[in-house]
Amino acid sequence: MRFWHRHPWALRALALALAAVAATLPGLLWPRAVASLEDRAADMYWRLAASGQAEGRIVIVDIDERSLREIGPWPWPRETLAQLVGRIADARPGVQVVDIVLAEPREGDDALRLAVERARPVLAQLFSLDPVVAPAVGAVVGGQVPCDATTLQSFGHYGLAPALAELQPPTGHIAPRVDADGVIRHLPARVCHAGSAHETLGLAALLQLAAGHDGIGGARAVGHVAAGWELAARAGDGRWWGPPVSLRASGLPGVEVPLDARGMMRVPYRLAREALVSVSAADVLLRPEAVRPALAGTIVLVGSTAFGMADTVATPLGAVASGLEVHAQALVALLDDAVPYTPAAWPRIQAMLLIVVAALLWFAGSAGLGAPAKRLPLLGIGLATVALGGAVVALHLGSLWLPWLTVVAFSILGAMSLATAEHALARAQRERLSAHLGAYLPAPVAERLMASEPSGEPQFEPREVSILTAAVRNFPALAAEAPAQELAALLHAYACLAVHVVERHGGVVEHVVGDTLTAVWNAAGDCSDHARRAADAARDLVRATGELFASRRPVSESAHVQPLALGIGLESGAVVVGSYGPARRRAHATLGEAVSLALRLQQLTADLSLPILVGPHLAAQLPASALVQVGDYLLEGVGRDVRVSGLAGWADLLATDSAWAASATATGDTSIPGALGHRAARSGSSAGIGIMPAAATPGGRWRA
Repeated sequence: MRFWHRHPWALRALALALAAVAATLPGLLWPRAVASLEDRAADMYWRLAASGQAEGRIVIVDIDERSLREIGPWPWPRETLAQLVGRIADARPGVQVVDIVLAEPREGDDALRLAVERARPVLAQLFSLDPVVAPAVGAVVGGQVPCDATTLQSFGHYGLAPALAELQPPTGHIAPRVDADGVIRHLPARVCHAGSAHETLGLAALLQLAAGHDGIGGARAVGHVAAGWELAARAGDGRWWGPPVSLRASGLPGVEVPLDARGMMRVPYRLAREALVSVSAADVLLRPEAVRPALAGTIVLVGSTAFGMADTVATPLGAVASGLEVHAQALVALLDDAVPYTPAAWPRIQAMLLIVVAALLWFAGSAGLGAPAKRLPLLGIGLATVALGGAVVALHLGSLWLPWLTVVAFSILGAMSLATAEHALARAQRERLSAHLGAYLPAPVAERLMASEPSGEPQFEPREVSILTAAVRNFPALAAEAPAQELAALLHAYACLAVHVVERHGGVVEHVVGDTLTAVWNAAGDCSDHARRAADAARDLVRATGELFASRRPVSESAHVQPLALGIGLESGAVVVGSYGPARRRAHATLGEAVSLALRLQQLTADLSLPILVGPHLAAQLPASALVQVGDYLLEGVGRDVRVSGLAGWADLLATDSAWAASATATGDTSIPGALGHRAARSGSSAGIGIMPAAATPGGRWRA
C-alpha cells in the first residue's frame, strides 16, 4: 500500500481503468444483449412519449371485425378487393398502399387486374429472411437496383399472382426483422432477390407519392420512379453526425434515409395507436361517399386488424398489434425525415464522453471537495442521469439513436470504483494518522479520540491510578557537551526501552518530554494490581537502562560530564484522566496530587542516592518485605511531611559502571559514589548505608 500512498493518482487511474473495462466489455462480448437492454428501455420511452394527436397524412383502411361481419369472412373474393381498390382510387388519395400479399392466382384476378392497372397502388411482396424457410409462390416484381453489402439476402418469396405481375405495378416488401424477444423494431430497408434490391413498403410508397397524379386513380402509370433507392453514403460521408449508411432516390432530391451498417431502418413508434386515423373497409365498400373526404390526398394504407388474419405482431407499444401499424409508423418517420440512426462516428464520440466523465470524476475525487468517497456515487448517478437524459433528448429532438448503456454504466461504475479507491486512500490515511496519534498519545486515548467527535469542553474521568515518573540524571550537562545527533540517538534508545518495559507490565506511557517519562496504570483500563505492576516496571526499567547509560570512557569526580543514571518516582492515588483545551488544540493529562508526588520523588532520588523512591499510597499496596524505609521528607510544593520508601534489593538492579571502577582503582578511593558505591553498600550492616544527605555531594546532588 506504500506505493499508493506515494502515488495516489495511480490508484485513481487504476480504478477508472477497471471501471472502463467493466463498462465496455459487455458491449464487446455480448453486443446483442446490450442492444436488447437499450431497445427495451426505448420501448418504455415510446410508450410514454407516443403522441396522441391524430395523424392526418395517413389513413388506414382497415379490414376489421365489422368488415368481416358486413362483407363476409376472409379471404374475400378478388372482385371485392378490386371494388375496394377502385373505391379508394375514386377518393383520389396521394398514394394507395396495399399491405396484403396477393401471391396465389384466384378466380376474379382479371377484375382485380383492371382495378390495379387503373389505380396503380403499391402492392406488397413478402420475402423470407430465414434460410430454413424457402417458399416460392407467385412472381417477384420490381427490383431495378443491384444488391450491395447492406442488402439482406432473401431465401424465398411470396410475390404477385401472374395476372397482377404482368402489370409490373410498384411493389414494396413487408418482410419484418423480429428481435429475439419477438418485437419488431427494425425493417430491412432493402432485400436482395435474384440480384436485385427490393425496398420496403414505406420506401416504395414514398417514391410513388413523389410521382404525382394523373387521371382518376392516383399516381401516373409509370411504375417505379427513376431507378429506386440506391446506396448514397457510407461511414457518415465525412460528417461525425452522419449515418453509417444512407439511401437516396433520384426522384426525391434532398431526401436521405439513414440506415445502420446492416442496412436496417429503425422504426420509431412516435404515434399512439389512437393517433392513427382508421376507416373501416366496410364503410369504403358500402358507404363510399361518407368516407371519401377522409381519403382524399392522403396515403391510404390498406390492411387488416381483424383477429385471425395472421397479421399479428408485437411492437414496443403492445404485445399484440397489426403488422399494418409497423408500416404506418415507418411511413410517418419517412415523411418527417425522423428515422432514428446512430452516427457513424459514435465509437469516437463515446470514447470522448468516457474521457469527460472520467475527468469529472477524477476532479471530484482528488480536488478535496469534502467526503469524496460519499459524494462520488451521487455524482456518478448524476452523470448517468445526464447521459441517459441526453440520449432521450437526442432521440426526441434529433432522431439520433445514441447507445447510452456504456456511458451510463461507466458513470456509475467509475464513481463507485473511484469512491472505493478514495475510501481506501482515506482509510489508509486515517490509519497512518491513528498510528501517529497513538505514538504521541496513549493508544487507548488515541482510539477514543478517533471514535469521538472533537469537543471544546473539558473531558475528565476520576480514576485510582499508579504513576511512574522517570528522568535521566546529569542529562542537562551531557546535552551541553555532546553532539545533538548523539543525544537524539540516546533519547530514542531510552524511550524505546522505557515504552517496551512499561507496556510489558500493563502500563501506558503518557508523556515523553526530553529525558523525562511519565507512565500510568489503571487509567485507560481496569488493573486491580496496578501498584505492584508499577513497582515491577520500575525495577525492570532501572535494570534495562543500566548498560545504555554506562560510561564509555574513564570518568573522575572532577569531570565536567558525570555518568548517567535513571531516577524513578512511584506513587498511587485518586486523579482525573482526560483532555482539556479548545477543540482545535487539545491536551491529554492525568491530574492529581499523585502525579506531583511521583515527580517530586523522582527529583529526590538524586539527593538520596537511590534509583527508585516510592510514595506512601503506593507503598501501602505493596508487601512490607518489598520496601525499605527511607524517612519522612518535606517535599517542595506539598506542604507536609511525606513518608518515603525505597524498593528492597535496589542495589541488585545496578550494574557496576566500568569507567567509575577504573577511576576508583587508579585513585585507591573506594568511597566514590555511583554504581560502584551501591555495590559496596550491599555489604554494610545498615539498610541506610549509601544514603547521604544532599549536602554531602558537590552541588547538593548525588552524582550517579
